[in-house]
Amino acid sequence: RRVPSAYMGGRRLADGAIVAEKPRWPRYLATGALLATLLATQPSHSSLLEHLESLAEHPSGLLGKLSSLASSLHASVGAESASYGLFRLGSLSGNHYLGILGTWIKLPAFAAVLPSSRRARGSAAASAASYMCTSSFEPAEQLVLLSVLLHLLWLTRPRCMVRHAVCSLDAVQRGRVWTLLTANASHAAFPHLLHNCIHLLQLGPLLHATLGCSDLLALMLTAALASSAASLLWNGVLGGRPKEGSLGASGVAMAMVAANAALYPRALVHVYGLELPAPHAALLYLVVDVVASSSGHGGGGVDASAHAGGAAVGYALARRWQRGLDLFPSF
Repeated sequence: RRVPSAYMGGRRLADGAIVAEKPRWPRYLATGALLATLLATQPSHSSLLEHLESLAEHPSGLLGKLSSLASSLHASVGAESASYGLFRLGSLSGNHYLGILGTWIKLPAFAAVLPSSRRARGSAAASAASYMCTSSFEPAEQLVLLSVLLHLLWLTRPRCMVRHAVCSLDAVQRGRVWTLLTANASHAAFPHLLHNCIHLLQLGPLLHATLGCSDLLALMLTAALASSAASLLWNGVLGGRPKEGSLGASGVAMAMVAANAALYPRALVHVYGLELPAPHAALLYLVVDVVASSSGHGGGGVDASAHAGGAAVGYALARRWQRGLDLFPSF
């Protein structure tokens, strides 16, 4: 989650201020560093096999009902991968995986993009959740696709995005309450987008296999609102900076990291080429969040309050589910 600064260099903002355009060479340097990092950290085929073996051993049962030994043998025989310079693509049993920055993530299935035509009954919230869960995309994948779309809008309609996809106390007081949600899918800088998408696509399938679609969707939406609320409280109310806003899916991603650590504290997680217990991975994710979110082309700081709000909600809801309680009795 980022605190945006001058995304509109050289243009007149809504309050009449003119922000001087910054030199372009830092952006070119950052792009070159990113490309070099992608090239140096491209995963190997053996790392794909290790990733699939770790999924087979994960207690969520993500890879199905086969034993971990049978799943590992199936992966070692049937898995394929090919290098494409900056990344590697792998496949197994119709599922496709992307290897990037030393990490493997499962790619969304594009066989059926539109949800089922059957109508959901019940409350509006339940109907919306049921409708979203009939899609071929899991909730985390839907957030990734929405984030990519909004990133393209940042490139073409930055003024509109500053107004409608950055959450601040000033924006909410002016009636733009939708920014409490839209900011969670908004990424102005590509490294910020890439980092959060890796988070979401890595942990989304594990939590989906454990919680199911509706509960995972409820966790993500609650984490998004909690992340925005924590940012408003810390920056706008306590900090006295009502116009300081934030954006990004880091709050939701941290909720998923914390939930995974709460549900499976002994499970191993592969993070950027490292294999760590889930609680240790949660700490590392937070550190990487700080580094990655500080490298965007627009500058700005890290909104740690939003990260903390999302992580607290993810941990609390996961512990509630662990005790056999519904995440939300009325959801």
